[in-house]
Amino acid sequence: MAVEFDVLYALQGRDGRRYAHATDLSAGGLRLSTDEDLLAGSVLDFDFELPVDFLEELTIEKEVFEQTPFGLRPESVKTTPPPFSPMRMRAVVLASFYLPGSRTLAHGTKFTEIEPETKEELQRFIHLWQLHQIRLRAEANR
Repeated sequence: MAVEFDVLYALQGRDGRRYAHATDLSAGGLRLSTDEDLLAGSVLDFDFELPVDFLEELTIEKEVFEQTPFGLRPESVKTTPPPFSPMRMRAVVLASFYLPGSRTLAHGTKFTEIEPETKEELQRFIHLWQLHQIRLRAEANR
C-alpha cells in the first residue's frame, strides 16, 4: 500500500545508521528509497514511526462495559484510534531498482524478524490506513 514515512536503518556488518524514506508498506515488508546502493541479500535493521496525522480524522466504534446494578452493560462509543507504537524490525533486501524521477534507488525488502506485538501494530496501521483511503475516495466521489 502506498504510504510514505521516514526510516532509520542500519546495514548489518557496518557501523552507524542512515535515514531513508519508505514509499510502500505491507505486513511482509517495505520499499526503501535511498541514495545508497544495497545488494540483494543485505540485512537491514529498521527503526521508524508510522504516520499518525490521519488518525485525527478517523473515528472507530469501540465496545466498553459499564457496571450497573444489573451487572455489566455493553455500550458502543466512538473514539479516535490511539497512535502507533514505534517499529523496530529486521529485513532483507530482495531487489533493487533505480527511480529516475527522484534519482534514488528503491529496495524491496522482506521483514525477517518481527515481534508479534510489532506485527499486530503494523496490521492495525494497515487496516486504519486503508479505511482512511476508502473514506477519502468516497468523499472525492460525492
